[in-house]
Amino acid sequence: MATIEAVNGCRIDPAAGWFSAQELAGLPGLPTTERRVRSTAEKNLWPSRAKVRSKAREYPYSALPTPTRDYLQTLAHDLIAALPAPAAPTPENTRPPGEIIPQPTPHPTKKTPPALPAGAIAARGQIRRAIPEAKITDSGRDYRDAALLLCSAIDEAIQTLGCSERRACEELARRLVAGEAHAALLRAAQATYLKPRGSAASRPAAAPLGGLTAQTARLSRLRAWYERGRLAGDPGRYLVPGARAATGHHPVQIAAFLRCFCRPSRPTIAEAHRAMAPWLAEHGLPVPSYATVARIQQDLPVTVKYRGRVTGSAWKALMPYVDRDLSLFQANDLWVGDGHSFKAKVQHPIHGQPFTPEVTVILDWVSRKVVGWSVSLSESTVAVSDAFRHAQTVTRARPLVYYSDNGAGQTGKKIDAPITGTLVRQGIAHHTGIPGNPQGRGVIERFWQSTLIPLARSYATCTWRGADENATSKVIKLLARKDGGGIKAPSWRQFLDDLCRVFAEYNLHHQHRDLARSGGDGTPEGTYQARLDRDSIVFGPTDGEIATLWMPEVIRTPSRGVVQLFGNAYFRRDLVGLLAEGAKLRVRYDLHDAAKVWLLDLDGRLIGEAAWNGHAKTAFPVPEIDRLRALRAAGKVKRGEAILAEAQAELGEVFEAAGIDPVPIPVADYLPVPADADDDAATDEAAPATMSHADLVMWLYGSAGADDDAPPESPGDRRQKKASG
Repeated sequence: MATIEAVNGCRIDPAAGWFSAQELAGLPGLPTTERRVRSTAEKNLWPSRAKVRSKAREYPYSALPTPTRDYLQTLAHDLIAALPAPAAPTPENTRPPGEIIPQPTPHPTKKTPPALPAGAIAARGQIRRAIPEAKITDSGRDYRDAALLLCSAIDEAIQTLGCSERRACEELARRLVAGEAHAALLRAAQATYLKPRGSAASRPAAAPLGGLTAQTARLSRLRAWYERGRLAGDPGRYLVPGARAATGHHPVQIAAFLRCFCRPSRPTIAEAHRAMAPWLAEHGLPVPSYATVARIQQDLPVTVKYRGRVTGSAWKALMPYVDRDLSLFQANDLWVGDGHSFKAKVQHPIHGQPFTPEVTVILDWVSRKVVGWSVSLSESTVAVSDAFRHAQTVTRARPLVYYSDNGAGQTGKKIDAPITGTLVRQGIAHHTGIPGNPQGRGVIERFWQSTLIPLARSYATCTWRGADENATSKVIKLLARKDGGGIKAPSWRQFLDDLCRVFAEYNLHHQHRDLARSGGDGTPEGTYQARLDRDSIVFGPTDGEIATLWMPEVIRTPSRGVVQLFGNAYFRRDLVGLLAEGAKLRVRYDLHDAAKVWLLDLDGRLIGEAAWNGHAKTAFPVPEIDRLRALRAAGKVKRGEAILAEAQAELGEVFEAAGIDPVPIPVADYLPVPADADDDAATDEAAPATMSHADLVMWLYGSAGADDDAPPESPGDRRQKKASG
């Protein structure tokens, strides 16, 4: 088989299919030394085999880079073409069978130049390709500008002196090496001298330019590329030096790393490195070092190395986001609401024990102003309705859209029912965000960090997760003790006063960067007044309308003039003659007064009031708010019984359910005193005609926390005191 000499003097066979590092050194697309060829093969995971009768390794044709394969393929075609064609079987050259045919003496084959890459040209021993303008770096532009300046100086010398190109290059090189050239030419020569290594700061200002011969050859090469570019229409087309493209990491190593790193358990880089070793060994691949794996992790985009490692809102926080433009809206057009579990313990308004209250806030999205708020014992539709009622009382406006999450308190039937919902009855569109995507309500999620979280940090009972973990655990343990561990929890009255102060300071003094660009003084209150449509509140809801609109409704079917609601029976005598048999109606009730309800037909026309007439299961009407309190207490007792049963089961003390006496729920203590029990008591429990929002919340949830030293007093204790006194 015909062979050819490689660049390093070795004779290789293009058709052999396997090549050693010594044979491949210096070929197009490969390093010039044998050691670097072996290093490249190991880095790129080339398959190999032991060479016959040698310790060297051979690599297949399929693993070689594309320029190398093209070069070897060109060699094979040239050798085949150079071989003599076989002679036709004629009588003159026909030999008897068995005669030995003499082989022709092989002549030395002329070395074939390597094939040029696509889009590249050769000039004076160099190969250069044009680099698009968008891919040229700053250093490449500086090199090109300096080369153009030197080539222009050579052109001027040729035209002025009438000398040859070589003579002009030699004269310019002599002046550059001697430092006698113009300062601009010296700086250009320094910019085109690529031999110095290290950063520009570590090199001297006037680095040596090499010898006269080297400088002359460099100017000659620049002049050649300058002429080739000028013929193509752009003198600087080929003056940008090419840089070797980064090969990057091996795809198999990247795939193995992501396979072990992108898991919800979030393993470390060291754990992923140990986990990927068996998989690579199973497939016969070498295991990279820990440093290589660390570089892979550092070089990968964040959306690649964290896909599957984080999910939900954490993954969406890494993706591009949409900035919502509010320039087309005015104040009171968009309201956004959410509930927040306060990050500190306060005294319960009923029994005085430390607990975590729920704060519900309504924000005007355009101005970020707090238009309404409410405090409750837990998340519920009662809390949202109270906050919305407060917002409409303050602003006298009906928003176009109310935006909230999908919580049970925001999407309950009392608020979101198709016919009887309090939002639907006012014509307010209710939009909810995507579950697990809090970024959509970022305007109110960021609000907590400016108001309620700083307030919680000011309390000694702070349970914020950003605080010291050991200190927070100690505070929770001390508060669980009967004496409170010496930690004084804020009273319910103090908590409400602090909320009023914090929200007022936020509305009047908080500076928002986006608000300053949209008009006003940069505060929520100033922006609200600047972007308020005065005509929108001219026909706003009155006090009577607000009280009526925020009364929840349910649909019931009356029977013989009686409507059943929450265990109470409400009667209206003429109801039998007004409705058809089996017809349904809407029942509107007050959360805090169970003495009567309002009846409406399904179209919204008022029929009249229905009074409580004694058909209820209890001896007196039970307001809905007190019924919810009783259910809340019953749930706590049930969960406590489950914890006790589990503890007894762990000790092996299992008792039959029939042998355990049920824990009585003092429902009567949560119920109000009947109106006919004592006129003075009824007068004391009535709400004042006018009061602030904080005083109203204080009146709704009692005043047990007002006096920190006195224990909470239930309605049952008051009845016992009046009976004995």
